[in-house]
Amino acid sequence: MTQLTLLGDQLRSHRKRLGMSQLALASVADSTSRYISFIETGRSRPGKAVLLKIAKALTLTLRDTNALLLSAGLPSIYVEPALDDEQMAPVKRLVKQVLEKHEPFPAWVIAPGLNFIDSNAAAEKIFPGIVNQAPEHMIHIWCSRETHLTEETRVETVFQLLDGLRSEAFHYPHPRLPGLISIAEQYAKGLSRPNDVNVDSPVLCPKLLIGDKEVNTLSTVMRFDKGTNITMAEIRIELVFPADDESEAVFRNMP
Repeated sequence: MTQLTLLGDQLRSHRKRLGMSQLALASVADSTSRYISFIETGRSRPGKAVLLKIAKALTLTLRDTNALLLSAGLPSIYVEPALDDEQMAPVKRLVKQVLEKHEPFPAWVIAPGLNFIDSNAAAEKIFPGIVNQAPEHMIHIWCSRETHLTEETRVETVFQLLDGLRSEAFHYPHPRLPGLISIAEQYAKGLSRPNDVNVDSPVLCPKLLIGDKEVNTLSTVMRFDKGTNITMAEIRIELVFPADDESEAVFRNMP
């Protein structure tokens, strides 16, 4: 019963996060609201096929799908190989090609929880030692008054980062993200939110400081949305582009 209660709690949490009623979930998962209610209250133990339909209806990550199965006493189905595992070799090769071909503009590879696991030479010039830096330290680099950015840009960056972390937590939930959101919220405390911050923007850092120049950037995120294992599905490659000719010149002239 304790295990079924855990399953019910997880299911209810995922459903409410999406703002779905039991009836709405049942409709998408080819079930009934009565049966969804029985699962949530621990009165029914669903099988693997049913849970996979529910996970798909809730657009759960591979990690959360595994957790749902384990809560029902079923074996997980998605593996989480190390990045250095042999089966990840094609992915690492592709990532390396993307990073190198994006020069002279910065690009980095981020694992869940704002964990930077790889970058190209341009990114290393701007953020020396970026790979394997503690996520909390990266937030400090972008958000503290020690950034040497103008105060207006710093405030914009704080809210851009906070929105990005919240969006990441909603669309790609991970246990480390709530703690990082709390840190970003502390930086945002007492600041007035700029009117022009785009909550849907994928940009992590809208402006970067290169030498003594602020450069305007745009970025896009590359994901393996059809990832067949947790490691592959959770990493993302962020590609930063100059937003104007002057910024491009700064990037291209970096020593």
